[in-house]
Amino acid sequence: MPAGGPCPTCGKHPVAPGGPAQVRRQRRWSRTVGTLRIALVIVVVLGLSWALISAVYTGPPVYSDPLTTQGSYHLTPGHFTVLSGAITGEDYIVGNYTVTDPVGAAIALNVYNSTSFGEFERGQAATPQWSVTGEPAGRIVFAAPYTDTFYFVFENPYLSTSGINETLFAATQYQSNVVIG
Repeated sequence: MPAGGPCPTCGKHPVAPGGPAQVRRQRRWSRTVGTLRIALVIVVVLGLSWALISAVYTGPPVYSDPLTTQGSYHLTPGHFTVLSGAITGEDYIVGNYTVTDPVGAAIALNVYNSTSFGEFERGQAATPQWSVTGEPAGRIVFAAPYTDTFYFVFENPYLSTSGINETLFAATQYQSNVVIG
């Protein structure tokens, strides 16, 4: 057998003196690395499976809409409160409002888009998208003509010298125009 070459009969490399121990260590290391690789693959597959299965069972995330709300608001004379949120074009906001104290007092409701609301806040002439004034109670049925942030402004129309503080209750709900079927 040539020194350092393969055996012409069996094709195996000769083992140098004192070499079997090193061969055993290499085999042990090779088996350990192989076992670790298999374990790593199993852990990754189980992790991905868990992530996919949990996503299927929990469904998509649900975010509450700021225009689906209800609450009472205190308005001093000449001041206002705002409910605002993004509305997709042709979606609806429905609900109702009423002045609970003093009963029968007038309230003004104006709906502004993002541009007009900025004008309203600065005290400039602002054009509302929808308006109801002088009623103590009413229904809200607003269909957004386009996608934008809309502001539902409830305003106490009385002068600050009148001393008429109002308590308003309003309930609104965002309704999508998309039909899922």
